[in-house]
Amino acid sequence: MQKTLLDILSPIKPSLHTPFALTDRQGRRVFGDELKQKSRKAAVRLCGTEYFLTAEMPPAQLKDFCLLLEEFVNSIFEEKLRAYILGKNVEIEDFPFPCGLIVIKNETIPELKSLVHKLFEDGIAIIIEDMLLLIIPTGNIDELKEASRALYETLSEEFPTRILISIGGIACSQEGLTKALEEARKALIFAWPFRTGVVFYPEMELEKLFSFLPEQNMREFVDEIGNKLKKLDEDALTTIRAVLDCNLNIAEAARKLYIHRNTLMYRLDKIHEQTGLDIRDFQDAVKMEIYLLLNRIVDTHHL
Repeated sequence: MQKTLLDILSPIKPSLHTPFALTDRQGRRVFGDELKQKSRKAAVRLCGTEYFLTAEMPPAQLKDFCLLLEEFVNSIFEEKLRAYILGKNVEIEDFPFPCGLIVIKNETIPELKSLVHKLFEDGIAIIIEDMLLLIIPTGNIDELKEASRALYETLSEEFPTRILISIGGIACSQEGLTKALEEARKALIFAWPFRTGVVFYPEMELEKLFSFLPEQNMREFVDEIGNKLKKLDEDALTTIRAVLDCNLNIAEAARKLYIHRNTLMYRLDKIHEQTGLDIRDFQDAVKMEIYLLLNRIVDTHHL
């Protein structure tokens, strides 16, 4: 977003008292002064794009100047971008539409941001509330889904804490971007903190359907199944979730839990004995899935 960058830099340039120039990856000067060939160069990331800053100063001073400029410019840019995404009356003329929105939920958002920047050099990452938003240049929903799955695999390997990615969708305007964030938020409400992986609101048909059930009916079902699960420990509940997440594939669930298949079978037998529910049976698995889903809705909305 070169025009946005120039709009931020132009008013402050006279007060910096430091001759410098910014060039893009192709070496084209996009802002600043004509400098001597002996000037030093350093990479900077401004307004979501990498540039090279050239100035006549010692290496240590150049490094400090780059950090100062990045902090100043990006704080102004992120404040403007945050307002733009939230649908405020803000203009960003050169916003890279069409774009795809990915929303990441995790307990260590600041640490994630630097890694996401490295993984998506052409993307824009910004923290809004307790979410990390990643905007990437694409108009293809399949490409966005693939990028989301690949991102989850990478982040889950790098960070041991729970990670959930919500696909916002493709946006072609500010209004579309705000709507994409709203839908990603709805998916997070249904899924966090009980699920990991990648979710997409338009594909959460059951969640949307059950959210319209009368509160009393939801509460009665949750209480009925919940009473059967009271005796289960955390390992048993984790086992149930893993089997359901693996579509009742026992071998895959055992690998996900890092246990032997026979150990998993023993756990399932014990769960069946304690609750009367055998999640290897399709009917009982459906009951359990509905219970977990309704329980999330009840807890989220404090019903």
